[in-house]
Amino acid sequence: MYKMLGYCKSGDYANLTGYLLKGIKNLERAGADFAVLASNTPHVVFDELEKNAGIPMLSIVTPVYEAVKKMGLRKISWLGTAFTMEQPYFRKKFEENGIEVVVPEEKERELIDRIISEELEFGIVHQQSKDKINEIIGRMIYGQNIEAVVFGCTELPLMFSSDELPVPAFDTMKYHIAGIVRYMLG
Repeated sequence: MYKMLGYCKSGDYANLTGYLLKGIKNLERAGADFAVLASNTPHVVFDELEKNAGIPMLSIVTPVYEAVKKMGLRKISWLGTAFTMEQPYFRKKFEENGIEVVVPEEKERELIDRIISEELEFGIVHQQSKDKINEIIGRMIYGQNIEAVVFGCTELPLMFSSDELPVPAFDTMKYHIAGIVRYMLG
């Protein structure tokens, strides 16, 4: 994970792709029917991996997009690490299909990133941190008219559940798993 994150932070997408593709090729040789990236961040190179993989790749973005579309939502917020919120790869599918994606302001992104990396990644949930993220979400609901929040970080659901917010919340991991199961049964 740290090697992958290092490639992301340095913008070394060629080495990130090579590193992840090596693992996918190992899965292919082992007889896997498909592959997934069980984290939001490495999806920055998903399209390139999908082109070069010899087995289907199941995106974490697609099942979330499908759920948002099914609800008829037009404007959502994407929360995650600063890196993830600042990259276009998550918003692309949504925006190409008429769904606006809004992220918090820079200082708020930095705060959320710090809470994820210093607390949630270690299983620590502080009420004070939750309150701060709740304030950010509230500002976006009432100030930017977002209709839903996507937790585009697998750790954020440790802090929130959809029944705590005044708008729907989408856990990317939950929707990814559901998409994987549909694919397997399908």
